[in-house]
Amino acid sequence: MASKTEPMLDKELIEKATTALLKYVSKHQEDKNNDILADKVHFIWLIVSTHRFLDITKDKPVSIPLKYPLYDASTEICLITKDPQKVFKELIASKSEKRIQKVIGISKLRKKYQPYEAKRQLCNSYDLFMADDRVIPLLPKLLGKCFFQRKKQPIPVCLKNERHFEREIRKACNSTYMHFSPGTCLAIKVGTTDMTSSQLLENIMTAIPCVVNKVPRKWKNIQSLSIKTSFSTSLPIFNADPFNRIPG
Repeated sequence: MASKTEPMLDKELIEKATTALLKYVSKHQEDKNNDILADKVHFIWLIVSTHRFLDITKDKPVSIPLKYPLYDASTEICLITKDPQKVFKELIASKSEKRIQKVIGISKLRKKYQPYEAKRQLCNSYDLFMADDRVIPLLPKLLGKCFFQRKKQPIPVCLKNERHFEREIRKACNSTYMHFSPGTCLAIKVGTTDMTSSQLLENIMTAIPCVVNKVPRKWKNIQSLSIKTSFSTSLPIFNADPFNRIPG
């Protein structure tokens, strides 16, 4: 049961929304001339709209656990590290984790990826970017806006202890991330279009309490929740009752 400060989510409505969204994607993928849907798998986003403006900027995103991971064994990862990058390349070569396809040290990132076109090509070359959490504050300036526009900001991983390296990579792949920026809207990846509606439902129901708990004033500040792909309209799954607002 939801508490007095927590509304009841309608699981049936959420499952209907996930089913409708997957049907929409499937129908439009049948159109072979649709370049937007050329890729087979797309992310599904949870859109969080707040009553109050969130004047928050954080270098490190908030980790949100998911039951069904967004990334699998075929995911190609680029890892950005402290210098010297050779240390991390040798570490990766000694491990069984093979999804990391490229390692870039911070000095190489500065030198080789200064032009916008180089940044854009790097952004397009890998499914997922991770970075040593000690260099995360440097990355917004070094990577430029293309990474942020495409929602491919590197995920922070703790690389201080070599023994925990593979565990940290797996943990990062099994979570999603909430990036704070000033405004009244947050977008969080909660699934992919190759999941079933039941899997999406479980991911959404797992993610929502964690997401809301990180929003200032929590449910008091949540105006609406919806789900969408990057090319679809938003399907509502929760709207705050304007006549029955949670006090506070």
